[in-house]
Amino acid sequence: MVKTLITSGCSFTQTHLPSMNITISNWPLHLSTRHDLELVNYGYMNSGNAMIARTILHGVTKYLNQAPDILVGIMWSGRNRHSVYKEDVITPASPVPCGPRRFIDNPIDVEHPNSKVKKPGGWLDLNAILSDDNPWKNTNNIWYNYFYDNTYSTILTLENILWVQSFLELHNINYFMSVYTNDVLDYNVNDSNIKWMHDSVKWDKFIKIPMYEWCKDQSREFIKFKDEHPSDIGSNEYVKNIIEPHLQSRGLL
Repeated sequence: MVKTLITSGCSFTQTHLPSMNITISNWPLHLSTRHDLELVNYGYMNSGNAMIARTILHGVTKYLNQAPDILVGIMWSGRNRHSVYKEDVITPASPVPCGPRRFIDNPIDVEHPNSKVKKPGGWLDLNAILSDDNPWKNTNNIWYNYFYDNTYSTILTLENILWVQSFLELHNINYFMSVYTNDVLDYNVNDSNIKWMHDSVKWDKFIKIPMYEWCKDQSREFIKFKDEHPSDIGSNEYVKNIIEPHLQSRGLL
């Protein structure tokens, strides 16, 4: 029986963008290929941790009765990223696809910017460093100028981790978690608002070696010069040297 691998994360995890005919050889593709797993990947560029949590819960709910043997893999993203849902937003004219995202209809895709029929409604991914020409810049600025707080973002990330862990354990789903950079695990546990949540996380399910720093420390060819993301080689080596030993030590491979 083929095991189903359900994954989510940001651009470090994204493997496809069908509307632009793009395939990216990131870690889920390598892991699924090396072990003959059926891949269902929700990884998408600029995704924050709330979006990552939502897509995992949706994916597992969808496949729970279809795939009896599920393994979930998550690579958590930046704590400063955020997402909002707007019921009237439509896909803008843009040289690149930028949303809105409708992961229930299209798990790994958004409408092509040149789409003739534009549907309203969807999720917008916000980021503190969005470019000035990004169509969601105004919404983005409102959040970061008036509502963003580093401690609150840390609390939200821990809430999303606990949400996903509780859901997966409720349904007896095997899973592992990792992070794209070391910043994701940089928690101020001296803050009582953070410590109780931090101490509730099942850290034994985590790979605490961040992908970016590991790839950069191993070899410059493990990181792409153009965008500072793991290369095809770096992604494959991270799977072989970091993810697989963790899974094997827990009897999941």
